[in-house]
Amino acid sequence: MVYQKLRGGDQKVKKLAVLGANGLLGSGLVKYLSSNYEVTPITRENYEEHKGQKFDLFINANGNSKRFWALQNVFQDFEASTISVYKTMFDFQFNKYVYISSVDVYPDLSSPQKTQENQEIKVIDQNTYGFHKYLSEQIVKKHVSDWLILRPSMILGTGLKKGPFFDILNNNPIFVTLDTKLQLTTTQGIAEIIETLFKNSVTGEIINVGGERSFSFTKISEYFDQKVQVSHEAKTQTYEMSVEKLKRLHPNLKTSEGYLQDFLKEYNRKSD
Repeated sequence: MVYQKLRGGDQKVKKLAVLGANGLLGSGLVKYLSSNYEVTPITRENYEEHKGQKFDLFINANGNSKRFWALQNVFQDFEASTISVYKTMFDFQFNKYVYISSVDVYPDLSSPQKTQENQEIKVIDQNTYGFHKYLSEQIVKKHVSDWLILRPSMILGTGLKKGPFFDILNNNPIFVTLDTKLQLTTTQGIAEIIETLFKNSVTGEIINVGGERSFSFTKISEYFDQKVQVSHEAKTQTYEMSVEKLKRLHPNLKTSEGYLQDFLKEYNRKSD
C-alpha cells in the first residue's frame, strides 16, 4: 500500500520508503510524511514484494528497540539490528538513506559534553544494544554515498507500548525513580526533522535527535491525574545528550517538556 495525501500544487512527487512501518516510529513517520510525499510502508509481511524498488528517500526505522531484550539475546539482536541493515543495502535502491540509530551508542549519557556527535566512541564501553546500533551506522557510512544517521532519545507516540509513560497511562508501576531525567521527542517531531533535513539536502551527518533539555520526573505529577506508582526495582536514569547540531539544522526544535505536552494532547484526543 502506498500512502499519498499530497497538497495541491505539488509538481514532482518524492517517493519515500519507511522500513519498520508497523513500529512506533515507523507508523508515525508514515502518518506524518504522507501529507507531503508518496510514502511506501515496508513491513516484514510485504518486504519481499517491494524488493528492488527505487526511492528518493529510504528511511530505515527497523531493528530491535528493546534494550533489556538485546542484553539477554545478543545474537538475535545482532540479526534484528545489524544484519537487517546490511540486507537493505542490496534489497533496495535509493538516492538518500536515513538510518534511525539510537542515543544508546554513547556509553555515558549523563551530560551533553559526553554525547557530542564528533567524539570518539569506545566500543569496549558500549553495551550490546548500543554496539549493534553503532555497527549498523558503520555499515551505512561504508556502503551509502548520501546518508544521514539519526540518534534519537526516548520516542513518544500514540502507538506507545512500553516505557514509563506507557506504564503511567496504564496504571502500572514505573521502573525509573523520580530523580530520573529523560530527553524526549515524538514521532511527529522526528518526521518534521527528517523533512527539514531532506528539503535542505543535508547529507553525511550524524545527528542526535531529542528535545532541548531533559524532562525531570520530579514534575511528572503535573501531567498526570493518577498517582504515579514507583516500583521497588526502579532505577535512576539520566539522558542528557547534546542537541546543538540539531538546533542549528532544525531551528524549530522544542524542549523535551514541549514534546511531552504534544504527545499527551494527541493521546487524549485519540482517547476521547
